[in-house]
Amino acid sequence: MNSLFILNNINFLAQVIAALEITKVRVPSSYSLSRDEGDTKPLILGCDYDIDDEKSKGFVLKWKHNDLQFYQWIPSRNPVVFSAFKGHIDESYSESSDRLHKHSVLKFINPMANYTGNYTCQVATYEEVKSSTAHLQIIVPETDFSLGFQRETNGSTVVFCNVGEIYPLPDVSLRIDDQKVSDAVAFEQVQDYTGYYNVSVQYILPDPNQNLQLQCDVTIPATDYSLHTSMPYQGKWPHSDEKNETNLLKTIAKLGFLHL
Repeated sequence: MNSLFILNNINFLAQVIAALEITKVRVPSSYSLSRDEGDTKPLILGCDYDIDDEKSKGFVLKWKHNDLQFYQWIPSRNPVVFSAFKGHIDESYSESSDRLHKHSVLKFINPMANYTGNYTCQVATYEEVKSSTAHLQIIVPETDFSLGFQRETNGSTVVFCNVGEIYPLPDVSLRIDDQKVSDAVAFEQVQDYTGYYNVSVQYILPDPNQNLQLQCDVTIPATDYSLHTSMPYQGKWPHSDEKNETNLLKTIAKLGFLHL
């Protein structure tokens, strides 16, 4: 076979390959919704690509959510938004004046909790189709996060950590003196209407008379979302409390309700 023919074909294939290439899909790994309407951060999804202007005939850009197309842009037309995303994307948003990049980036308006999933940017011409996918986790932050303990009438002490109305299901763990408690008991509840989670982790102290440092850690897997809080635990009642308790008992006795 003629070597010149082979070289020309290699050069031709190299030109075809270089004509369109997605270099990066800018999808954050997670996004936290705000419960305060005045403190909403923008959610931006970007699609970066290189394209040869001479090979751009038939250009169309699409965005898909879990394989369901919800956005389409053709340079000679305005962007079109489909399905449940309609009304939640700023169709006029642009980060570039270039005719082949003007509306490749999405700016969400009031994103919803069910927008979690895989996002695919697809760029196509008459000659090529390229796509790239990344995962986004929507997070609904908690309304309650508390760490505490309760002394029971039988002499035991229960340490608890509560997280309320959070999504998705978090990992909640207790630490005592910086050591993770492996046998704490977790209780999970899913709200029927919202699908948000209430989680409580509880642990009975083996020795309630020791002074300890309590800590609760909350994380959401595959994201950088985390919560941490700590507090001291005094196992033995301070002498001042014991004195106050004795004085209280004496006062009750004087009133005739108790005999010492």
